[in-house]
Amino acid sequence: MNVITWLLLMIVVLLGTTANISLKYALYVSSATKEASTSILNLLSSRYFMIWFICYTFMTLLWLYVLRTIPLSQAFPVLGLMYALIPIASHYLLKEQVRFSQWLGISIIITGVVLVVN
Repeated sequence: MNVITWLLLMIVVLLGTTANISLKYALYVSSATKEASTSILNLLSSRYFMIWFICYTFMTLLWLYVLRTIPLSQAFPVLGLMYALIPIASHYLLKEQVRFSQWLGISIIITGVVLVVN
């Protein structure tokens, strides 16, 4: 296992986080107040939906590559960082509220990932 592979794993996490935030924003932009068919067309033609699609595609391809070199018992827990990064990103980018209990959970997740990887 080399540093490059671990960096690629971190890119997988970042792409996954970006994909989820982009999809949430694409759904927000497509607006639920519009007619359902118009809303779906707006979603599919949204640049944020395309960002989701591109990020998710590259994330999956990189994940397949990473799995060839890092043991699953170490690589999979690192994906758990997405459970920490997505609420943080949604707090700052989408202005969503994150409660104290969520911040506590985020810190526990990060601590757990650090313990598993070492």
